Amino acid sequence: MALAAGLPSSAAAAAEFPADQVRAEIARLVPPPWIVEEVTVAPMPAPAPEGKPAGKEGDSRVAARIGAKLKLAKPTYLIDAREGPFTFIRPATAPDLEKTLTATAVATRGATGWTARIELQNPEVMEGVGKPADELPGLTVLSGSDNARAAREQLDRDARQRVAEEQARRRREEELLAEQAATAKAESERLDAARKQVEARTAQVADLRVKLLGADRPARIAAYEAALGGNDPALRQMAAEAALQSRDPVLANLALKDWLARRKALPVQLYATKEDGNSETVLNNLGPLTLEVESFNPVTGALAGRLGAPGYSIAKPSAAVGALAQAELAVNGYGCALTLRLTEHRTMDGLFRCQTLPTLIARVTVD
Repeated sequence: MALAAGLPSSAAAAAEFPADQVRAEIARLVPPPWIVEEVTVAPMPAPAPEGKPAGKEGDSRVAARIGAKLKLAKPTYLIDAREGPFTFIRPATAPDLEKTLTATAVATRGATGWTARIELQNPEVMEGVGKPADELPGLTVLSGSDNARAAREQLDRDARQRVAEEQARRRREEELLAEQAATAKAESERLDAARKQVEARTAQVADLRVKLLGADRPARIAAYEAALGGNDPALRQMAAEAALQSRDPVLANLALKDWLARRKALPVQLYATKEDGNSETVLNNLGPLTLEVESFNPVTGALAGRLGAPGYSIAKPSAAVGALAQAELAVNGYGCALTLRLTEHRTMDGLFRCQTLPTLIARVTVD
């Protein structure tokens, strides 16, 4: 081990060894729990620098042999065992153990002052002596003492408690597994019941679809009426869609009657015609056209309400009457008439005519 330490310079220091600084440096090099009780310094010839001849009298290099008497500041211990929070220890050395550390020191004076290089000769004398109790991990207990016996008893109690807790934990796990098994069984039964419901529902929907798309017209009408008269919204919607797309005028009429009976107002989309150049201007000024349904007779198809748009006096909303005949709806108001027919795209397309206005194309979406 070597260390360079800054030392003060003086005009006469070339022949004097800086003993006080070397003593202080030796004290710094010795680690705890060792303390330095005494340091002896014995001058000796200074070695020549490498690659240079031996120094002459008055050279700026001086050397000395160092002897340091060391003593342990506190007792030290070794670890016997570690169990739980406890560390069982035994004495490693006597508290008054003394050792002698030897070293050599070479001091050189340079432009900025003295520097010294210390070489420890036997640093191993400070090793293998254990550690003070406060530097060891855990709760230290001296082996063989009453405290050690009490610690062992506590460890035994803790071990018995851990066994009891482990047994209780296993019982809880077994109970939990039993609960989970019961829950899983109930869930499996629920899923099985749900699967059967899905299968029954699938069969019901498939049966309705077969009847609605079958060649037997009376069966189609009966299936539609059954779905329409039930309280199942999904089957009702499916039947209505099939009826509207079936091209069967009777089914289409039944579906449109059911649809109109559940509507309070029908927004009508208007479009200009290419035949009349003024229709675009009229369309822009007319505003939204609405057919309000005040009453509808699903047996006869008779309709009463209000029809109109705000843009022109002739077309302003007014009382209107009309009728649904098979897949065609015709409504007449004051000076205006709306005629619509069901298409394969689930829209009712037709014309909106007023006495003094160009004819416009009309469309209602059957949603």
